[in-house]
Amino acid sequence: MTLMAFGAFLATVGACDLLRADRDDVSVLRQLLMVAVGAAGITAFLAWAGDGVGGSVLLGLGLLSGLAMWVVGSAGALRRGPRGGALRSVAFGGLGVGAVVSLLGVGALEEWLEWPTRLEETFLARWPAYDVVVAAGALLLQLATANIVVRLLLDAVGVPATTNEKKLKGGRLLGPMERIFIVGLGAIGETTAAAIVVAAKGLLRFPELQTSTREGPSDVTEYFLIGSFASWLLGLAGVAMIYLA
Repeated sequence: MTLMAFGAFLATVGACDLLRADRDDVSVLRQLLMVAVGAAGITAFLAWAGDGVGGSVLLGLGLLSGLAMWVVGSAGALRRGPRGGALRSVAFGGLGVGAVVSLLGVGALEEWLEWPTRLEETFLARWPAYDVVVAAGALLLQLATANIVVRLLLDAVGVPATTNEKKLKGGRLLGPMERIFIVGLGAIGETTAAAIVVAAKGLLRFPELQTSTREGPSDVTEYFLIGSFASWLLGLAGVAMIYLA
């Protein structure tokens, strides 16, 4: 049960981030909506998996705090770009708070968790509830949330995505597809195939990189390398979660 609360936290964050998958500038109203949706998700999870009111409330407050820090910090940091250093720290701190609270608060969950009666006849019941929750967190992480993490890292090192993605287009869509492919192949033990996917991306992007270099000084190569490696690491983190579940 060690990773179940962490998987639930990542699944909640990933689901909330889908509400802003196509934008960096997020209004306060949308941020409040994301936090409200996350609060509802966390409450539903703990109502199902919690083992006692006191522990569940403390765990829920910790997870909600981490989610709120991530939503507010990342939205502000993306809006300010490379100048949003303090807000980036808040955002990554929120993920850290969620991770620490979920790993330390695992004792607040039931030791042997079963699917609710209404789900016993669905396809989900073919797998243990614990495995499904962890896998859901690993997969939802790869969608909008991983894109945001990569963009924050690029801003932090001074090669902002908002500038360089105009030269290497399709990153918002290609990144999640690539990471999901890596997680899927890694989960079934096909790590060699995942490595081929990684190599293929470099070959496909090479002509665009050459064109950008010929046009004059550019950050696009650094943008591609840092963004790609960060994206691959997030995909591998999802594989590791599934293996450790």
